[in-house]
Amino acid sequence: MARPKSDIKRKAILDAAVELFAERGIAHAPTSAISSRAGVAEGTLFTYFKTKDELLNELYREMRKEIDQEMADFPFSADVRARLRFVWDRFLDLAERHPKQLKVQQQLRSSGRLLKDAEAPNMVITELLRASREGAKVGGLHEASPEYLVLMFRAQAEATAEFIAAHEEMRSESRELGFKLVWRALIGQ
Repeated sequence: MARPKSDIKRKAILDAAVELFAERGIAHAPTSAISSRAGVAEGTLFTYFKTKDELLNELYREMRKEIDQEMADFPFSADVRARLRFVWDRFLDLAERHPKQLKVQQQLRSSGRLLKDAEAPNMVITELLRASREGAKVGGLHEASPEYLVLMFRAQAEATAEFIAAHEEMRSESRELGFKLVWRALIGQ
């Protein structure tokens, strides 16, 4: 009979993957290095994740779950501006607390190795799509794809997070200016 899998080992593998992917990039972080950093045998890594691609997809799902948990008190009934601002602020808060995760998420999205179910809309994407549709109607961007607007929102948020990381003294102004740019692009005001 096989031993039950340990949540502690699984988490250690995922945490090690984040560290190494952030340091080296996905392509330059072999499973042997991930298992070594996690303090487990490479065979143990493959007990939890059959392939490196499975590890990548599970890591992405876990990071998205964490984002959803951060949004647990989302103001569903607020106006579109307040909802977008809520997502903006929470995204930047997470990026400041977990800069390596942001870097790894960017790599994972651009890797071409994520499965469709890993990229399926989560609560944040669903609400951003809804808010983008509403905002576009108000601002006259109804012809723009909501998916495009979400990508634009995320790109601006990621650029703002990177700028803040390099210029902490401009944190408050950067957060405000970044959101104003997103809002103006969406609403045209």
